[in-house]
Amino acid sequence: MSAPVTHVLPDGAPRLDRFLTEAHPEIARSRWDTWVRAGNVTVNGVVVTKGGTRLRSGAVVETLLPEATPPALYLEPQIIELPTVFEDDRLWIVDKPAGMVVHPGPGHPTGTVLNALLGRLHAAAAAVETLPEEDEDEAPAPLWPGLVHRLDRYTTGCLAMAKDQAAQASLQAQFKARTVEKRYLAVVRMSRKLPEIGSLLVDEPIARHRVDRLKMTVNAAGRPSQTRVRFLAKACGLALVECELLTGRTHQIRLHLSHLGAPILGDPVYGGSTGWQDADKRRFPCPHPMLHAWKLSVDHPGEGRRLDLVAPLPDEFRRVLGVLGIDWK
Repeated sequence: MSAPVTHVLPDGAPRLDRFLTEAHPEIARSRWDTWVRAGNVTVNGVVVTKGGTRLRSGAVVETLLPEATPPALYLEPQIIELPTVFEDDRLWIVDKPAGMVVHPGPGHPTGTVLNALLGRLHAAAAAVETLPEEDEDEAPAPLWPGLVHRLDRYTTGCLAMAKDQAAQASLQAQFKARTVEKRYLAVVRMSRKLPEIGSLLVDEPIARHRVDRLKMTVNAAGRPSQTRVRFLAKACGLALVECELLTGRTHQIRLHLSHLGAPILGDPVYGGSTGWQDADKRRFPCPHPMLHAWKLSVDHPGEGRRLDLVAPLPDEFRRVLGVLGIDWK
């Protein structure tokens, strides 16, 4: 349990439990419901025990944060071969394929990137007979050991993972200090708001959608979010753009591009089409978002040298560019 946290609402929120979940997404809404009923939250100095309590602009919400409940999942080591961009004894940076989930969750208990990492570490330790014994006095391992960032299920490209806790802490510190460079390529609907010369900084705060909890939305009360967008080429009403993430919010690129009127091809959640036609009116399906984590630059933990890494375009992405007649090397 932490020290009290105070929020002053600049805008009204429909319900207390929704506001708390948006403010602290690492804590489940069901956990907040129990916490509120227990009398651990005050609004304007008065204890509130109903999660459905309506809030008004200027309300002061104060609470002690409940501990996040880790998912009841067994993290099974699995031998899963993944394309490797870089690997040594501290880091494993993979080229994540489309459709693969990063970590276990409902509906995906195994077969994830994290299962593959644990399988790799387990096999390496077994090879030199150094499998660790359980020690009750050791500090608990991170909830998702090795992970420092995520990619959406259908986003391809560079995903960095650490092989030990010191390396994980180093990468987490770099992400927090925003010294990690992340550049993505995306095929989007052409929009007048896309600059064909230079770049555009999209500076729009992002929050969880109040109705559809699986989506994000641009909201003045959300977390600051910045994406730099650079136009590269266009054809058949579509465009190839490069996006540099200056912050790392959930669905940030997908939402910011949609906000520009340029949703990603294959991303119907944020307004993108699931197919397109070429100049000869031939129709082509696009079953998932054309978004690729192209470049990743990080400082190596321990060594300090800069790693500038590139994940080659997947075949499906190249096929789309080929049909569009966009030459990309």
